[in-house]
Amino acid sequence: MFFQHKDWPWPFDNAVQASVFCELLDQEDIPYKTVRHGEALWGFAEQVSEGWGHVEVPEEYQEKVEELFQAFLVSEAGDPDAS
Repeated sequence: MFFQHKDWPWPFDNAVQASVFCELLDQEDIPYKTVRHGEALWGFAEQVSEGWGHVEVPEEYQEKVEELFQAFLVSEAGDPDAS
């Protein structure tokens, strides 16, 4: 395949998802950088293969961000037992 999926640690499917998660990082005073995929010439193909974007954080915050991201993914999926 021409474009290969990369395993970003904390990937986003869209801008809304990125915005909500970055609000959580702001609340926790965690510094971060949001990297949007698809800025290059092959932008659309890059977004399809790699997702909307991802977040990068300093090494000392990675464990905390992983915990937050896992909780975020659970909240995004909803509670299947809550019907």
